[in-house]
Amino acid sequence: MIVRELKKEDKNAVEEIFPVYWTDPVFLKELSDELTSYLNEEKDSPKFFVSEEDSEILGIVGYKKIPEYLKVFAKTDNPVELYVIAVKHKRKGIGSKLKAKLVEAVKETGFSEVLLFSPESHKESWSFHDTLDFKRVGEVTPPDDDLGHVWSKVL
Repeated sequence: MIVRELKKEDKNAVEEIFPVYWTDPVFLKELSDELTSYLNEEKDSPKFFVSEEDSEILGIVGYKKIPEYLKVFAKTDNPVELYVIAVKHKRKGIGSKLKAKLVEAVKETGFSEVLLFSPESHKESWSFHDTLDFKRVGEVTPPDDDLGHVWSKVL
């Protein structure tokens, strides 16, 4: 399995993975728009990586500028948000490889910390978020979501 930057030809395969995790049509549209923004190389768009094996897209991870509601949890001056992580098959190591690639990429880009939010509705993923030295740092209710936990990893 390789982890590489998202390409235009990956978009449909990635969008087929998203509904496994999210059902809100507004959020699914936001994700699609963010993919398009990245593929069009728009300024300040999120950055995305995919995992691929035998020409099949198995997962995606992305990061972007940190939202206001997460800034209170930042311990450093240059944090970024782990915006999305989704895999086709759970418990196969795909998510861990994607998360490690994201950490490596943001560190190389000069960011000093990764923060992520996961709502109560995704509680089953919380033990995964505890991996790779991510630490739970608090709870928050974002403007457009339900109460959830926040994780941080200082790089």
